[in-house]
Amino acid sequence: MEIEFHYYMTYLIAARAGFSPGEAETVAYASQYVDKNNRIYKIDQGKPTAYENYITQTLNILKPKSELMRIYPTFHFIPGEPLAPTAQRKDGKLHRLNTTPNSRNANLIFDTALDSGDLYRIGIAAHSYADTWAHQNFVGYYDVFNAMKGVFSAALPNIGHADAKHKPDQPALVWTDCRLISTHARVSNRVRFLEAAEHLFYKLRRCVDRTCLQTHMKQEANILRADLNWAIGPEDPKNHYRRDRIQRYLALSQRPAYGGHRLAKFDQRLWFDQAVDHTIHGISDHHKILSKFDPRKDEYAWKSNYLDSHWYRFQEAAKAQQKSAWGILCDRTLTLLELVNL
Repeated sequence: MEIEFHYYMTYLIAARAGFSPGEAETVAYASQYVDKNNRIYKIDQGKPTAYENYITQTLNILKPKSELMRIYPTFHFIPGEPLAPTAQRKDGKLHRLNTTPNSRNANLIFDTALDSGDLYRIGIAAHSYADTWAHQNFVGYYDVFNAMKGVFSAALPNIGHADAKHKPDQPALVWTDCRLISTHARVSNRVRFLEAAEHLFYKLRRCVDRTCLQTHMKQEANILRADLNWAIGPEDPKNHYRRDRIQRYLALSQRPAYGGHRLAKFDQRLWFDQAVDHTIHGISDHHKILSKFDPRKDEYAWKSNYLDSHWYRFQEAAKAQQKSAWGILCDRTLTLLELVNL
């Protein structure tokens, strides 16, 4: 999943679940920022306030195995149930790290975040929970299990869904996962995304009101699904209608049932710029290509009241969520593979 679900749909789901517009926006921004938090910053170096953040995504999927294991299974490819019906493959292969939707691990990881009451942790965990639908049948690790047939497959690293490129992440796409048995091979992302939205709604609704009746939640979930299905719109093989879909998400956000507040478009620098002063020396470190040829590093310094900033609170939440998720995975899954000491 990408920004359409992690930011726009997550906001709509949280708002419909009963979060205030401000709370829902924090949850949604944190959810999307998991994918954008891919750079390590050293702030206030040499001072008592020195700080280094913790990335939740990597720009380089060829990082050492230990780094991939810290990031991918905890934030993007939560290991699920190898014997899940949706994981049946033509070759009969199983993998203990295989991502499956709504797995026990994913629920435990999400529930610990909900119990914390921390909106930033809830957003981060919502990202990884929803990804169990979009990223199902891939593992967040180097493994031929991820490989798909095709002329370009051998040239791509078998990490996550690299072989499938962006196919699992586009809400209006229907595609074929050639690894799966014939009854599962045709994949409708719409079906997967709407199912993820419904389950995420249940989680967030219970977080707001634990006494809410199941029948009432089901009625609300059905309306939510219908609204999101309308917003996703027609099938879109080339992803040409993304902007139109975003406009429909924004239109939904203005309805009273979704907070009656037009959601701001996502600005990935907003939280960082609110918390940190950035002094550029030569070429900005944010330039993905040219910065590699500039030995001078930019300087970063905290702005006043940074402890209350969204960016700082997100980073602290990411550290807490990674520690919690890693502990759950070690207890239930990773120790069986002798990977915890990587």
